[in-house]
Amino acid sequence: MRMETNETRIVAVDVETPNGRDAAICQIGIVVAEYGEIVKTESYLVDPEVPFDPVNISIHGITPAAVSGAPNFPTLWPRIAEYFTGSVVVAHNAAFDLGMIAGTLERYGIPVPPITYCCTVQMARRRFARETYGSYRLDTLCAAFDIPLESHHDALCDALACYRLYRELLTDFGEDPRDVRPYRRHAKQVQKPAGRFSTESEAGLELRKLKELLDGVEPTTFLNPSDAMAIAHWMDRHVDLCGEPPFDSIYLFLYRMISDKPLTVSEAQEFFRLLNE
Repeated sequence: MRMETNETRIVAVDVETPNGRDAAICQIGIVVAEYGEIVKTESYLVDPEVPFDPVNISIHGITPAAVSGAPNFPTLWPRIAEYFTGSVVVAHNAAFDLGMIAGTLERYGIPVPPITYCCTVQMARRRFARETYGSYRLDTLCAAFDIPLESHHDALCDALACYRLYRELLTDFGEDPRDVRPYRRHAKQVQKPAGRFSTESEAGLELRKLKELLDGVEPTTFLNPSDAMAIAHWMDRHVDLCGEPPFDSIYLFLYRMISDKPLTVSEAQEFFRLLNE
């Protein structure tokens, strides 16, 4: 079997975010592998220049004090930009991580490069049913495949685990031609300005479809497996909406929900407000 890691530079990436509203990053972890071997790891705290939410701090432990004096993303980007071109960028739920990176670049007026990527969540979904291990969460799959995950939600720790999961999925289940593909957000920007649908009715139609899917779903409780799967499938089919208001914010809430992190009451109120804009 041909291993993709023996042919291409693989860059595993994970980001942590300060809140659920802004396209912003407070930590990024990067793992570079060549010919199937890790050759470099990098971890950076980032000043997101936006407020932190307590729920995000409770997940990753990064506080405003922790990023005081850290570079903002425009300062950091020249150091890491090379990893996103000429590589296959791998992330666990890549739509989220790449959406945050692309959204942050756009917020600062920096061009988003064309990115070739692979999502380990999608790899897992193509290879076995959710019921096999009970979840597609990174910590669940790491436990199933005996992959170390010593400090979950530290960006470098998660990027290392993601890379090792990528290798395990290729080794145990083989390749799938759908695994590696272009990141579509960049292509969409060429066609029309970021943050705009071609027509208002287009946005309304997508919102109506999403609301129909969420009918009866309670975001402040754990989702049942069938609801989580349906939402995950919708997110995969509509990954290009990550950069379109209000879907950019809605997508972050959906990611939380399918990651078995119920929304707080105030977050659920904001979520429903966005759905009914």
